[in-house]
Amino acid sequence: MAFTPTTLYSPTGILVENPTAGANSEAGHTNALSPQQQLLQQQGDQYILSLKQHQDHFPAPSLLQRAYLNGILHKPKDIAFLARLAWRTIYSMVRLHCVELPFLIATRFQYSSKHHPLGWPWWWTIVIALIRGVGVELRTIGHLRFVGHFLEGFLPLQMIFVRHVKVLKNVQFQVRLEALTRPERATLTHVREELTRRGVSVDIMNPSKEYLRSMHYPIQGRHAQISNMPEEVGRLNEGGVYSLKGEWIEALHHANNPRPRSSTVVLYFHGGGHGFLSPKSHRDYLARLAKEIGPGTRIFSLDYRMGPEHPFPAAIHDAFAAYLYLVKPKHEALILNNKSEAQHLPVDPRDVVVGGDSAGANLAAAFMIYLAKYVQPSTSPKYIMPHATLLLSVWADPTSSLPAANNNDWYCYCPGPIGSHPFDKKTFTDFKALNLARNYVCGDVSTNANARNALGEERAWLWYASLAQHPLVSPVHRADLSGLTNTLIQTGTHDRLYDDNRLYAHRLGKENRGRLVRLETYMDQVHVHQVFSILEAAKTGLKNLARFIERSRLIRDAEEGTISQKEFHEVESRYLGLGMIKDKSVDNVEWVVVEANGKESAKDEGWPMAVLSRVWPLNELIEA
Repeated sequence: MAFTPTTLYSPTGILVENPTAGANSEAGHTNALSPQQQLLQQQGDQYILSLKQHQDHFPAPSLLQRAYLNGILHKPKDIAFLARLAWRTIYSMVRLHCVELPFLIATRFQYSSKHHPLGWPWWWTIVIALIRGVGVELRTIGHLRFVGHFLEGFLPLQMIFVRHVKVLKNVQFQVRLEALTRPERATLTHVREELTRRGVSVDIMNPSKEYLRSMHYPIQGRHAQISNMPEEVGRLNEGGVYSLKGEWIEALHHANNPRPRSSTVVLYFHGGGHGFLSPKSHRDYLARLAKEIGPGTRIFSLDYRMGPEHPFPAAIHDAFAAYLYLVKPKHEALILNNKSEAQHLPVDPRDVVVGGDSAGANLAAAFMIYLAKYVQPSTSPKYIMPHATLLLSVWADPTSSLPAANNNDWYCYCPGPIGSHPFDKKTFTDFKALNLARNYVCGDVSTNANARNALGEERAWLWYASLAQHPLVSPVHRADLSGLTNTLIQTGTHDRLYDDNRLYAHRLGKENRGRLVRLETYMDQVHVHQVFSILEAAKTGLKNLARFIERSRLIRDAEEGTISQKEFHEVESRYLGLGMIKDKSVDNVEWVVVEANGKESAKDEGWPMAVLSRVWPLNELIEA
């Protein structure tokens, strides 16, 4: 890939004219660098130097802080936390057995109660009550990760029922951040040049309000109106190199499955509020998804960097690095070891699908925007976009600004809200619960001090209010969604992120005419119900994910001319005959409600889009 900016930008605001802009250069490892590559290298050296200077300014986490970040509780107030968890568990069980279950038994499970929708088995009521009882007591990232240990230990146990799947764990490779972010920095050259021309301070230790505003208010650049990107503020190794890991999951052939081999490769990002969980917690669900797609399917589940250690945009960069690991493993930004090289054969980018759940779906959506808007404009030849995106309960608005995120739906196990409105300073300052949105964009000063959280509450508010509005943080409100790909979004009627999913699907459909955009709402289901594989609704969700991938492949093949339109319509009609209805509304979205028995109908319920679109000021301009 070649990068051709006319002007180079360094974090200190120094501009260097590029005398060879527009000239051809070869990407990859070369001994003789062109003048343009030398200038890019100089710019990168300055970039890494600024990151190191920031890192040296703040102390590294202490031993006890690192223990807390690993979910090891050791403070006196943790005893109170454990006591509250025990009390909440006892209270939930007593209430269920003394109030809810007697009612259900007396009515022969024919009527809904406050905690038991008719679409649930009775035992699921107990599970949801216990999970939610624990969730409302979480106050810190240490508490969250403490609970995460139990989930990472329990959820993979479901794998004992999954056969004919191969798992390659702990696949590691290293990333050179400077080389990885060259396309991003080249695309943003003219945006940053304009800021420097205005005399705007871009020093992250003392940023100007105009610089912070550039993070969410698009500035006309060379390619399009695009928002600026902040520097990383997490700790890096010498030379700006850091390690990433993940795991491969592959569905194997076996005698009882005569289906043809699938070439699909899924790049998947796990959920967890950008603060906890890992590929281990999602191993069972992804193994079942791979089997549903078909033998030969491979899924790379990325263990991306999270807050508070590595706030935004670290996860975005990790997603791009993982994509390069799949399609261009010999890229100069990557350093593979023996284990990662065992799976390093380049994947055909035409076969790549991107997916994620909750915060992982937020990352998947943001990565697709990043690839289209921040990477593609400065690369030649262009990367091939993944042909499909799978978003499960997408956390499209981490600030919990939409109505569903603030309701008191006792069916949902997720506590809420889990973020604060970026225009409400008082709520931000007084927020008592675990503010996962703040953790994602600013980190946590008590464990990982950085320029976004350690220089006073006023400075922290300015960073939060600006970055929470970034199109790659809250894509449902600020992002330009044009030029994206076929997308399936799955949510549930008792998902706290129900409105996030509906509004994102609405905007995605409007801005991508000709693309396949489908939103499936599962009746009586909660946030990311697909990971609870014992539920029938989870099995239905996996089947629909696999069918959508096949539909997207058909569209890709028809566009490329590898199949005729007649063949396309014949196969498409077969999928529609399986219940995947096709009823597009005026906003180019297939709105589908899925009943407990798997039956589908075409409808949408909830707040009008005109209301949701105006939750943030100026959003009506985007809608127009």
